[in-house]
Amino acid sequence: MNRARVAALAALLWVGQITVSGAAEPRQPGASPSGIKGIDNRVVADSAIAPWNAIGRISTSTGSYCTGVLIAPDRVATAAHCLWREKTLRWLPVYEISFLAGYRDGKYKERAAIASYFLPNGIVDQQKRGLRKTGDWAILKLRKPINAKIKPIPLADFTQVFWKKTRRKGMSLIQAGYSYDQSEFLTQHAGCSITLFYRDDALMHHNCDATRGDSGSPIMIKRRGKYRLVGLHVATRRFGKTVTSGVAVTGHGLIKGLMSICLLYTSDAADERSSV
Repeated sequence: MNRARVAALAALLWVGQITVSGAAEPRQPGASPSGIKGIDNRVVADSAIAPWNAIGRISTSTGSYCTGVLIAPDRVATAAHCLWREKTLRWLPVYEISFLAGYRDGKYKERAAIASYFLPNGIVDQQKRGLRKTGDWAILKLRKPINAKIKPIPLADFTQVFWKKTRRKGMSLIQAGYSYDQSEFLTQHAGCSITLFYRDDALMHHNCDATRGDSGSPIMIKRRGKYRLVGLHVATRRFGKTVTSGVAVTGHGLIKGLMSICLLYTSDAADERSSV
């Protein structure tokens, strides 16, 4: 990424130019998780320490929730469909949404109120009166920066070329989220992989174990002891009766979307939802 793009993206995330698979419902007894690829590789993560405390639950007034990840002191990335009311075909107002950083068994490091949020332009399919499959991401702006002890997870410009270089160095993926069948604890799957890139590297298929509630969960790599965000899990796609694949917006796709907001900010390039 050239210096101009880096500077523009930094301004977007840190200075404040942005002002704005399904959500999980309460678990039903006996329900089995979908989106688990073969053996369940999820283990509980310690949400009290970094980087896990930068991951939290997106809590809504509907009683459902998703996962979100802190990408700047006052910015949280998640899946757009988590903020959409299917019954009313409307977006949730900000006062019905909150981010619970480092959530574990009813407790959390910080509960952050939402000031506003931005969505990709054109995400709503007006003819089908629903959401388009592409561009399923949202950026929440917190009312105030989160506790400085909770460090954001930097966003990487993750492409197929980046992934090939990463694999040659022996690195794999780490996904972490709040699955509906283990909703009180953050679980992680380390060692999963990418199976396909498409839509100009904006989307990818992966084999990380992720189910309902994991929507908006980060997919990361650990490089030189530091974690970097390379994608957001947003859905599970089924091939036949038994084969499933996770779908994620890549870091590259997120950056392209954020740059569009930044560069076209005055021309209403994104859809803002605020408390006004």
